[in-house]
Amino acid sequence: MIRTQWWHDGAAHSGGAEQIKQWQQQGGSLWIDLADEPETQEATLLRELGCHPLAIQDAQRQRHPPKVEDFGANTLVIYRGFEYFEEEVNVRHVQVAFFVSSDCLISRRTGPSFGVNALWDNPSELARYLPTPTILFTRIVNQSLGQYIKRMLELEDAISEMEDEMLDDPTDRLMQRFVAYRSRLRKLNRVFNYHEKVFGELLRESTEVLDMNDAPLFHAMQDVYDKCERLASLCTLFYEQCGDLIEGYISLTSHQLNKTMQALTVITAIFVPLGLLSGIYGMNFEHMPELHSRYGYYVLLSVMGFIAIVLLALFRRKRWL
Repeated sequence: MIRTQWWHDGAAHSGGAEQIKQWQQQGGSLWIDLADEPETQEATLLRELGCHPLAIQDAQRQRHPPKVEDFGANTLVIYRGFEYFEEEVNVRHVQVAFFVSSDCLISRRTGPSFGVNALWDNPSELARYLPTPTILFTRIVNQSLGQYIKRMLELEDAISEMEDEMLDDPTDRLMQRFVAYRSRLRKLNRVFNYHEKVFGELLRESTEVLDMNDAPLFHAMQDVYDKCERLASLCTLFYEQCGDLIEGYISLTSHQLNKTMQALTVITAIFVPLGLLSGIYGMNFEHMPELHSRYGYYVLLSVMGFIAIVLLALFRRKRWL
């Protein structure tokens, strides 16, 4: 699918591939959005638009880490957006490759992208940023990062609720959620660190197209970088928090196990002497002094009861009960 937004004569015009030739002949600025195009046809179109073959090759790779590379007339930026971000940290990432030039922005994506759709479906925002493709690029990324932050802050509440639940009733199901969160946060952290590195590099080193001496572009890029930095720090914080909760869960369950073992030890300690006495008087020797005593049975029961009471009092005094 090829869809375009063409800024010409002070207005935005939506269309398809036919607007590319109109833009080349009449000027203005153009945003081309590519999705699910056959790779051969897509590569041909990108070459005709002045994109470097190596940049096209990187953009068409199924899994490429976020990166930035300058090719003179345009700059390639590979960004890892998302299609959805669920509460359980289930994230479906979408790779979006941006070819940024002074009068054209090309977005090549592998699926629905929240950032792309947020700008495309907002006519007022689109009309505001479409005349300047470099600023439009930062706004698309900014929209995506803003939603990342929103989801991450919602995740903070979910982790807090799990922490309260762990203190009330630690269960194996809760432990599984902690481990799942930690694993998924580790993957997210890798993506956010890539983004922080990419946009930090763009801030430090200007390209021919993305010139940081241009104040509006610099401030827009700084906003993008700040969001990347915040996401990386939030993800690291939540990852470590989940690790602490896992350790806390293990400590709680170990403490519960110790309490159980302590109770079993007390029971065993009480019944060992009672079992000893029962064993002695359960032997079948004929000549036992107390065997024929009229009150022997009651005396033995009294002694056993006394021993049990003394041991219970001793354990309670030591706060083992």
